[in-house]
Amino acid sequence: MPTLADTSDHPARDQAEYWRHLITSAFGPFHVQPRAPGGFAARLTGRTLGPIDAGDVHAPAHAVRRSARQIARDTRECYKLGLVLRGSCVLRQNGRRARVGIGDVVFYDLTRPVEIVFGPHHIFTVVIPHSAVPLPPDRLAAFGGTLMTGRTRGGRLVSSLLAALADNGDGDGDGDGDGGGAEPYAHHLGGAVVELVTGAAGEWLGAPPSSHPEAAEMLRAIREWIEANLHDPALCPAMIAEAHHISVRQLYRVFQPAGTTVARYVRARRLEHCRRELGDPFLGTQRIGAIANRWGLPDAAGFSRAFRAAYGQTPTAYRAAATGIRRED
Repeated sequence: MPTLADTSDHPARDQAEYWRHLITSAFGPFHVQPRAPGGFAARLTGRTLGPIDAGDVHAPAHAVRRSARQIARDTRECYKLGLVLRGSCVLRQNGRRARVGIGDVVFYDLTRPVEIVFGPHHIFTVVIPHSAVPLPPDRLAAFGGTLMTGRTRGGRLVSSLLAALADNGDGDGDGDGDGGGAEPYAHHLGGAVVELVTGAAGEWLGAPPSSHPEAAEMLRAIREWIEANLHDPALCPAMIAEAHHISVRQLYRVFQPAGTTVARYVRARRLEHCRRELGDPFLGTQRIGAIANRWGLPDAAGFSRAFRAAYGQTPTAYRAAATGIRRED
């Protein structure tokens, strides 16, 4: 893997801050707290494999935290997996505490607050866009903070594939070192990771797998079309089916493997966009009703009820907690 950055190129007093800047650039804003004084010798290498970004991290003991405020400043919507090759860490997300050791794979969502305490470690990471995984983000969010290893058959397959990719990347000098032989097939390797993660998460969530690859591809296409049309309050299953030249009944069948209905998926995506904009301090002057209307939710009372059911807070309370801005519509 090509080296993206090595803190040893910087004075010891600046290394921890440089690492924070590097991690923020690669994965989004994080608080970084070294657990020992002095220098912070760390290295990150990485490569792109089709729809995913893979990284190899060597770092000393430290803690990281990603808050709601930081998430609000980041437009990326991604999941992250970490395979521990050396050392250990403890990850907290969704009220769940996962102790991650050598050979373990942990899954977490970068659009949700997370805290990780690392010992000295070597970890292989994978970042997957939400849009690449054909499962509802609101359901998959519940998977955050979960150890995949040993929990499901799919989780064990994910661990095996990531271990093979890490070895091929030669991040620790133990592999064959060229890493180049697999690059012509990078897109396929990344796609395989996404498919295995989808299967493992679906198995854990209880979502039935799709028996037809073409149905999974159609689901991805329909989700992309829905994303582009969320602003239309008239968006409904009949409109979606007509746009894709299928019947409403066929549309329901396409969505069945996702473990949700079409209407619930549309509502979840609208609410998620509203949540992110309510957490953005640069949009603090905009009325909550205007944000909801922009995402196809013109009924203020209905929006408030749905938002609270999804996130446990009213839109006003969420905005105040995420940004410090208190404004009533």
